Amino acid sequence: MADTLRPFVYWGQKTDQIFLKVDLRDVENEVVKLTESGLTFNAEGFGVRGQNYYSIDIEFYHPVDPEESKYRVLGPCIEFQIKKSGDGEIWPRLTYDKIKMPWLKIDFDKVAYEDSESEKEEKNVDHAEYMKHLEKELLSNRDIEPFPDVKTCYLFVYNLVQFVGFTYIFTALTYHCVRDVHFAFSNTMEIAGTQMLFVQLAAVLEIVHPLLGLVKSSPLPAFMQVTGRNFVLFIVVGQEPRLHQTSVLLILFLVWSSIEVVRYPFYMLSVLGKKNDLITWCRYTAWVPLYPLGFISEALVIVMAIPYYEQTEKFSVFLPNSFNISFYFPWFLKSYTAVFIPAGYFMMSTMYKQRQKACKSLKLFGTKKE
Repeated sequence: MADTLRPFVYWGQKTDQIFLKVDLRDVENEVVKLTESGLTFNAEGFGVRGQNYYSIDIEFYHPVDPEESKYRVLGPCIEFQIKKSGDGEIWPRLTYDKIKMPWLKIDFDKVAYEDSESEKEEKNVDHAEYMKHLEKELLSNRDIEPFPDVKTCYLFVYNLVQFVGFTYIFTALTYHCVRDVHFAFSNTMEIAGTQMLFVQLAAVLEIVHPLLGLVKSSPLPAFMQVTGRNFVLFIVVGQEPRLHQTSVLLILFLVWSSIEVVRYPFYMLSVLGKKNDLITWCRYTAWVPLYPLGFISEALVIVMAIPYYEQTEKFSVFLPNSFNISFYFPWFLKSYTAVFIPAGYFMMSTMYKQRQKACKSLKLFGTKKE
């Protein structure tokens, strides 16, 4: 399968057992087939290339006993304990073929022999020779990570650009608030308007990414958030200069940028197949106070805009006209505010479910890994 990736697999042994640790988190739909000659494993999870479908296929150096072997799925990994067949002996390698596999590493926590000295002597194991082999393999395992593919580079650069943009907006607005809060309230668009227009326009790509299969997520939450923000920014605020000097606009920009300065670093790590517990916790916790505040701020901006658009009649269409239709934009804004309740509930319930799944294995603030 072209889309199948290999997770990192760490292995160690005793004279009678093989230990495997598959570096794959949040595993779902795993399929395990262990025979005397080998192991086949397929699952979906979060590994070296982020959330994806991973597979391993190992032909063992010597036969094993599947009936006496076992495995368990943990939060951060999958562990195998495989019983060797026949008389116990130290294998010079895990695989039957002497082929270098960059995803297969030595687990040095599992190479320490737990047998007594007399047992080691009885099995006539040349420890010095074996440790030289381990040292040689360790040096050969210092591989340079392959250069990321085009998709990974693109997603990383996109998230980096968005992170820099929102960080500038948050920093600039915070600086002016500290320096002169009255100036910041009345000049929000002058301070960060251009940057906000740029990053929100670029955010349209977040609707396109899942549709093209670049990321594994539903396009609906991204569509609701991006279109909602852009409607408020480009249509409601962008076409009515009197809203540029309202204090609620400053609050709205600060809320939006606060959400994104923790969201995009999480995405940057994800596309590289990495995870940081603190960043993950912030990404799935910051929304708890910020999402409701953002919904309220957007609703206030729209309510404040209604009398302005009643005066200017901009975007309204009156009869008679060639299309024989009428449209009164202030009424649309009034009805649009009613959408915030179901839309807000959907967004927050989606984030709550994601938080339960993402944070269950974090070792942070008293949360224990499974």
